[in-house]
Amino acid sequence: MSWRDRLQSGSFRGVAFHTQSASGQGGRNVVVHEFPAREQHYSEDMGKTAGSERLTVFLVGDDYDAARDQLIEALDKPGAGKLVHPYTGTQMIQVQSYDWTISSRQGGYCQFSISYVLAGKRPAPAAASTAADLTAAATTAEALNTETFAEQFSVDSQPEFVTESATSFLEDAFTALNSINGAIAAELNQVEDLANDIDALTGQVTDLIAQPANLINNVGAVVTSVIGGFNSISNAFDAYNNLQTAFGITRPVSRTAANGTATDTRARIADNQQAISRSFSAVATIALVVRMADSDASEFDSLEQARQIRDALLDQLDSQLEADDLTTEQYDVISDLATALQRHITALEPGLLSAQSITLETSLPALVVAHQQYGDASRVDELTDRNGIENPGFLPAGTELEVLL
Repeated sequence: MSWRDRLQSGSFRGVAFHTQSASGQGGRNVVVHEFPAREQHYSEDMGKTAGSERLTVFLVGDDYDAARDQLIEALDKPGAGKLVHPYTGTQMIQVQSYDWTISSRQGGYCQFSISYVLAGKRPAPAAASTAADLTAAATTAEALNTETFAEQFSVDSQPEFVTESATSFLEDAFTALNSINGAIAAELNQVEDLANDIDALTGQVTDLIAQPANLINNVGAVVTSVIGGFNSISNAFDAYNNLQTAFGITRPVSRTAANGTATDTRARIADNQQAISRSFSAVATIALVVRMADSDASEFDSLEQARQIRDALLDQLDSQLEADDLTTEQYDVISDLATALQRHITALEPGLLSAQSITLETSLPALVVAHQQYGDASRVDELTDRNGIENPGFLPAGTELEVLL
């Protein structure tokens, strides 16, 4: 396949144009150090220059004036925009300047000369700091969750059936942990150790049920290991969602007996059920927050995925803030955790690519599409993996693809 086959129609922010010529320049930022009265110098390489590029394009036809106005509007918009470059593929660019020319001798024709730089990616130096802040906020939330669970959960001086009921709730939660560990074991690190930890936790429930603080701390350690053990943050998020479902109350215990009489023991069973559900849910949320704090931008598939996980966690934290019996301290700690999470993802965003959908206008091999979209044919595996392409040699016209830009 020749270079002609890799050419594509040019456009900027969706406004199409015809291309006359393209050029660019690059180089290195080299600083030359010279000294008075000394016949020597040395040069210092300060890295690659941003470079610049130029496009000479034209619009022609009966409606060229309308197209001209659309292109001017697109060029005047602030921020980076998507350029489909006929020769080098899709790029995000920042327009620096442009000029246009109309001639009476060439009716229905307008020529543009556009100068721009590649948008690049803003560094995120604050990410390390926001990660530390997020970890600290999670640690505080974990300590308060332990304290709260120890206050709200108890089987002391209660009839045997209260203990049996609490044991049943706990065993259901541990079953969910085992299910997640077994269902996607291939994706976990140290699977055997995790399975042993879950089994040990299940075997100790009779002893731990009388020690609420130790119980929730042990649960927290195992859940953190499960969430943190996934190689993929996407799978960690799936496990988190499964745990939140498992830790929810599907059959709430009534505080009244069959005859409608409220009793202290029924109330205790209901309080224990609610304490297990709330605290275990908080444990899962904190575990995923810690996983987010430990993750850099490269672990996320896209900007959209990072925001999706962030929003799911914020929704869960918001639901915790809506509890009627929340203390001022609890409200402040949960709010601080939500704020730290928001700041951390914001710090990561400059290093994340955005997922966008495209539709092929003509049939092409995946290799050519990768070149067109990324200006880099070596990213063909990324393109095929992301879109589950079985036949990369032929993608028919009309195929919808997700690309990262």
